[in-house]
Amino acid sequence: MHTLSKQQIGHWILLDYLSQRQILESKIKFLSSKYHLDFKTFEEKVNQATTENSEEWDDYIEWTAYGQFLSELTSKIDDVKQGDFQMA
Repeated sequence: MHTLSKQQIGHWILLDYLSQRQILESKIKFLSSKYHLDFKTFEEKVNQATTENSEEWDDYIEWTAYGQFLSELTSKIDDVKQGDFQMA
């Protein structure tokens, strides 16, 4: 039977979170490249459009979610780096 330390578990959790962050950042970068805009400018464009473009609207929803997930994940990464997590 192997016993794992909290530090070892934290390291694995951190690696998983960093991997997830990489994926989210890649998706955000793709959307930014697709529209040649940052999120804020794209958001203004979508909100000010006089006609709805379903592809842009779908991308806006996804981009918004990716940004929220990235923010939450960044907070979790910071917590794990500080040793602020619990094991069951």
